[in-house]
Amino acid sequence: MALSRGARTATIGAIVLLLMLPSLLRQITNSMLFYPARGQDRTPLVVNLAFEELWLTASDGTQTQAWWVPYAGPPERALGAAVVTFHGNAGTMADRLEHTRLLHDLGVSVLTAEYRGYGDSAGSPSEEGLADDARAALAELRRRAGEDRVIVHGRSLGGAVAVRLASDEAVDGLIVESTFTSLAEMAGGTGIPLARRLVAYDFGSEERIAKVTAPLLIVHGDADELIPLSMGKRLKSAAGGEAELLVVPGGTHNDTWFRGGERYWRTLRAFLSE
Repeated sequence: MALSRGARTATIGAIVLLLMLPSLLRQITNSMLFYPARGQDRTPLVVNLAFEELWLTASDGTQTQAWWVPYAGPPERALGAAVVTFHGNAGTMADRLEHTRLLHDLGVSVLTAEYRGYGDSAGSPSEEGLADDARAALAELRRRAGEDRVIVHGRSLGGAVAVRLASDEAVDGLIVESTFTSLAEMAGGTGIPLARRLVAYDFGSEERIAKVTAPLLIVHGDADELIPLSMGKRLKSAAGGEAELLVVPGGTHNDTWFRGGERYWRTLRAFLSE
């Protein structure tokens, strides 16, 4: 039996909607997940760090910005490690310079990596795009590290980027702070109907961290208002190798490094010294 004109129109409309759905879901996910700032309103010079600006090229040709801050302090304080660090979903790497300063002062060289679509980098962010950018940053760190051990660090969304990188590449250590188990689980916690099924990206850290065999340090605040401490504990339980969890009393999502005080920096120094 032939369909009526109205039925044919509805059928065509449904097919078009289904074809458009993946693109629509990516657009919605992008708008809710990524909050990039364009340009850099300051450089490491504001925290008295000498640096070199780098331009890295991902495998798809996208150019991203990075700052290389080599350790230049007393040789007896050098820990023999170089760290690449990935920030969270908002702002730019310039917003994290105070942490970069203190991390560098432990006795390590630091490569702060920017994402596509953030700062002065080209392109637009996506899950696969950030993974591609991370691989380019790690390759650059390896080139510059010499005989130093290579450590990957990430906070919040950057922790998910770091976990994926360390699950795919051989590194000497992984540090993740205030990081979630998966994006779908984060969406499910919003209370929005079907949100868990509607996110376009995975960022499945709990699954991927099982493949990480390098020493792992997880840092999480017990007062994190965005990502519950239970997720940090689950990441530790799922780890494929040696893992340590540092719980920061009173630590919220963005201030574990500040509220953790001397204990936080002592723990990082011990981990980076191993």
